[in-house]
Amino acid sequence: MSYEATVTSKGQITIPKEVRERMGLHRGEKVLFRFDEDGSVRIVGVPSDPMDRLDEAQQRAAPYDLDAQELIEREREQWSRLR
Repeated sequence: MSYEATVTSKGQITIPKEVRERMGLHRGEKVLFRFDEDGSVRIVGVPSDPMDRLDEAQQRAAPYDLDAQELIEREREQWSRLR
């Protein structure tokens, strides 16, 4: 399923209600636009607690047999690309 949004003259978009509900997003929460290696963009919710973010990173690493430090470096690369 896909949804469409229009960029305003101020560069803003409204995340469709169905998407917000499915992602569990509420007013004032932040999202991260993540560029994947294939050039696609994903929108993910940003946990308010940095430790939650670390826990999520470790869970994502488990199936790939990655070490936590390696995953942290990958996350830093992703963040630096967004700047």
